[in-house]
Amino acid sequence: MNTFGSKTRVALAIVALAASAGAQASVMTSGTIANAPCQTYLESPLGSNALVVGGCSASEVTQALTDKGNVELGKFGSQPATTLTGTLDGKQIVLSGLVASDWTVAFTEKYITDAFASVGQTLTGGPGGQLDTLTKLMRDPTALGLPAASAGYRQVSDPNVSKVEKVGSQFFVDLDGFYNAAAYLNGLVAAVNAYVDPDLTSAGRFAQVSEVVKVKVDNGDWQYLYGFVADPTGYSTQDGSYSGVYRLGINVPEPESLALLGIGLVGLFLGRRRRA
Repeated sequence: MNTFGSKTRVALAIVALAASAGAQASVMTSGTIANAPCQTYLESPLGSNALVVGGCSASEVTQALTDKGNVELGKFGSQPATTLTGTLDGKQIVLSGLVASDWTVAFTEKYITDAFASVGQTLTGGPGGQLDTLTKLMRDPTALGLPAASAGYRQVSDPNVSKVEKVGSQFFVDLDGFYNAAAYLNGLVAAVNAYVDPDLTSAGRFAQVSEVVKVKVDNGDWQYLYGFVADPTGYSTQDGSYSGVYRLGINVPEPESLALLGIGLVGLFLGRRRRA
């Protein structure tokens, strides 16, 4: 009998079993809301694919996370930030809306640059350039002679969480938004059309851009997540909101114990073979 071959196959089978176990999907089915405002968008009547506004009771949050619909965290950058805390695969996950202080110049510039790059547009830089102007519009439009209430960050700081899921070793949060978000980008440009090249409005024929969600795993650092690729949800509100879902990857450090176990078992069998 080939002992080496047999034991090696056993070791590889154990490693394969561990890998296959990690490929199964699991979903966060409930969560605790902290700080108002919060609201849900739930299908009503059932089977209609039409979403209507609901409350944020435990049952409504569970329905939003496991059925059609979503949980909206905050409203227009309200303070303090509204959070949703739950557990998935033994990890505590906190999802949060954003407040004004989250929108630093560096983060705002990155979000704007990424958004327009997603539709093939490059913004001019420097003082008074397109990026500078849009950054002011997002953070503090009073610098442009516009009311503070028109700050663009308010529109993308109240994320609508529809699912938190683990697939294999990867964690994801799904945000509902517009499948075609051209109106939002056009709105940014139109609000400062005296400053920004009107040719940018051509980018608005079709565009996808999500709101931003803050995520923290097991008391780690906050992550700011957003994306530019949406899939149709198959449902929406009367005005067409939440027709697209943006799947965003969460950075979750993987425990090394399982990998080390597999490596150790392989090493053990190989070592026995060398001594035979």
